[in-house]
Amino acid sequence: MKRFIFILIVISLFWGCENREYKRFTKGSESAIVTVVEDSLWKDIEDLIASKVEKTIRTPQREKLFYFIHIPLEKFEDFKYAKNIMFITTLDNDDSVSNFVKTAIPERGIKMIESGSRNLFNEYDKIAHRQNFIVLAANNEKELKSYLDTKGTDIFDCLKKGFINRQFDQIYYKAEQKDLSEQLFKKYGFSFRIPNDFEILEENKSAHIIQLGRSSPNRWITIYWENRGFNKILDINWAWKMRYWLGKNIMGGTYIEKEFVTSRLVEWNGRSVNDIRGIWGHPEKTMGGPFSSFYFYDGVTDRIYFLDITIWAPGQDKNVYLRQMELMLSTFYTKK
Repeated sequence: MKRFIFILIVISLFWGCENREYKRFTKGSESAIVTVVEDSLWKDIEDLIASKVEKTIRTPQREKLFYFIHIPLEKFEDFKYAKNIMFITTLDNDDSVSNFVKTAIPERGIKMIESGSRNLFNEYDKIAHRQNFIVLAANNEKELKSYLDTKGTDIFDCLKKGFINRQFDQIYYKAEQKDLSEQLFKKYGFSFRIPNDFEILEENKSAHIIQLGRSSPNRWITIYWENRGFNKILDINWAWKMRYWLGKNIMGGTYIEKEFVTSRLVEWNGRSVNDIRGIWGHPEKTMGGPFSSFYFYDGVTDRIYFLDITIWAPGQDKNVYLRQMELMLSTFYTKK
């Protein structure tokens, strides 16, 4: 009876927040996933789900993009404003988490789980503003493990989408320097959405260099372009040499650790963009951190662009700052 009453209280807390006009903002870590799951089930799936979700990045230390914090349902009230919340259960159980999910999810959702047509449910802004709320459920543990084994990366994709939504809300929430963005576009034919706390540090039109930045911690954006670069081969070797040249000549003589450079292809509003990530350092000063450089040819302006992000945040986790700035540069445009 006590368990039933407790579940009703939690459900009222959970669903009651949804209908209020006023919601609190989320708080806490961007990377932590507050995970409500019965102890024995968590013990059986922890390693499997972690292998699908807890990806790492060097900054230079290894930082997890997301990581799980397992809590019992009784502690949910203390964490309900977390930025990432996840419930995991199986319908064949009679524990408090399973009963909560079976009561909270609409009947249509329960039927989807029972038929195997859907296991993952995701909602943004559920209890608090900028919150990513996820429910993962299956008929039994065998089906749950099968889902994690074959589709577990879908959880990471849900978390990533929520992170992107939250970051755009946060980055441009206070103010956006639209006048400065317009000024850059009129002068150079390109621009991006600039938050209120960034300023131009260097502007050299003849050298095709613009650098913006802010402090606390130190973050820099360097934009370099070359005219008429249609026939140029843009591969990882060219990008590595370009980043080395910028570090030595524009960024105070810094260097990059070539052995830690990784490459990937991303998409910015339909544009395919190459990206290299890695670690930078200084030959004389105790300085270093992550960088991310994007490069591509643009037919509108007939130019090659090389856009670099560099971060120096000693003693702090850096992966969130890095990903925030990558999202900022994803708004780069050469036509309106």
